[in-house]
Amino acid sequence: MHQRRHILFANVQGHGHVYPSLGLVSELVRRGHRISYVTTPLFADVVTAAGATVVPYKSEFDTFHVPDVITKADAETQLHLVYVRENEAILRAAEDGLADDIPDLVVYDVFPFIAGRLLATRWRRPAVRLSAGFTANEHYSFFEELWKSHGQRHPADVPEINDVIVDLLARYGLRTPVRQFWNEIEDLNITFLPKSFQPFSETFDDDRFAFVGPTLTDRPVRTGWQPPTPDTPVILVSLGNQFNEHPEFFRTCAEAFAGTRWQTVLAIGTFLDPTVLEPLPPNAEAHPWIPFHEVLPHAEACVTHGTTGAVLESLAAGVPLVLVPHFATEAAPSARRVVELGLGYELTPEQVEPATIRATVQRLHDDPALGERVDRMRHEILTAGGPPAAADRIERYLDQPRG
Repeated sequence: MHQRRHILFANVQGHGHVYPSLGLVSELVRRGHRISYVTTPLFADVVTAAGATVVPYKSEFDTFHVPDVITKADAETQLHLVYVRENEAILRAAEDGLADDIPDLVVYDVFPFIAGRLLATRWRRPAVRLSAGFTANEHYSFFEELWKSHGQRHPADVPEINDVIVDLLARYGLRTPVRQFWNEIEDLNITFLPKSFQPFSETFDDDRFAFVGPTLTDRPVRTGWQPPTPDTPVILVSLGNQFNEHPEFFRTCAEAFAGTRWQTVLAIGTFLDPTVLEPLPPNAEAHPWIPFHEVLPHAEACVTHGTTGAVLESLAAGVPLVLVPHFATEAAPSARRVVELGLGYELTPEQVEPATIRATVQRLHDDPALGERVDRMRHEILTAGGPPAAADRIERYLDQPRG
C-alpha cells in the first residue's frame, strides 16, 4: 500500500495541456492522493470534476492572442516574453496558494517548466515533467524544433529574454546559465504518447521516460451527435482551439466534399461565427465545439493542423490524417512526424483547394499499406498503459529514498 501524498499539478491555460493530464489526476485521486492543481477559471470545472483542488491563476493569454502576434516584426521577443510571464503567474499562484500546504511532489507540464522547476527548488521537493506532445532528452528538444520552424532563436540567445530569466532564477538562488537550466532533464518524465511516435525514440531510456499514451477515458459529456445514417462516411475538419479564424479554409473543405458520399463535420472553434460560412453544402455541418470521440468512429479521415492532441485522437480511432500545419505555430513538428511514419499526408498552403483536398482523402482511402500502419499505431496507443501506468510510475518515484 502506497503512502497517500499531496501532489501539485502546475499547468498552463490550454486544452491541449490540461485535458491530457486529467485522467492521471483522476487515477491518483482514486488511489487516495490529494491533488492541488494550478489552473485558470476556464478549466476550473473540469479540474474539480477530476477530483483536484483548484489553485487559481490569471493567464497572460487572456489578453495575448498568439495569432495576432505571430506575424509581427518583434514576434520572437513578444512570444518568449509572454512565455516567461505565464510561468511567473503560475509560480506566484502556487507559492501564494500553497505557502502553508507544501506538496510532496511537483508535477508540471512542459510548457510551464520554469515554474515547475523553481517550485521544486524552493520547496526542495522531487518533480515530474508531463508532456502532452513530444518530450526532450539529450538528443531531441521539442522547443528547439518549434523555434526552428518559425525562424526564432533560443531564449538564451535573445539578450532581453535571457536577462529576464537570469533575474528570475537568481531570485531562487540559481546561477545556472539559461540554456543549461532549459536543457536539464527530470529523473521522471511522463509523456502522453506511444513511444514510437516520439522522434529519436530509441534514445529515450525506460528509467527516466514513461510513454503511457493519451488518456482515452473521462471524456466530456456526450452530445448525442450521429451521422445522417449509420453507414455515412465522415470527414472531420478542425484547426484546434486557437488558430481557427480561417473561414476560407473551412469553406474550402466543405466545397471539397460537396456532392460526394462524405459528410463533412467542421469543428470551427469558438472564435469563428458559424454564420460566416453560410451557405454550406447539404452534406456539411459546422460546430463551435464537438467531441472528437463521437465523430471519429464514423470518420474515414481527419483534416487538421496536426498538433499532437488531434493527431492522437484520430490515430486512437484508427483514422488517417490530412495535415495543414501552416495554420498553427505548434503543429509543424508533430505533423512532420505523422508524415515520417506514413500515417497521413501534408498539404502546403497552395494545395489547400477543393480538388487537392478531395484527392488526398481519396488517396488515404485507397492506400491499404497506410491503413495497416495506422492500425499498428492505434494498437500501440491502446496498449500503452494510460493513466494507471503513469500513476504507477509516480508512486514508485515517490517511494524512492532521497537524501
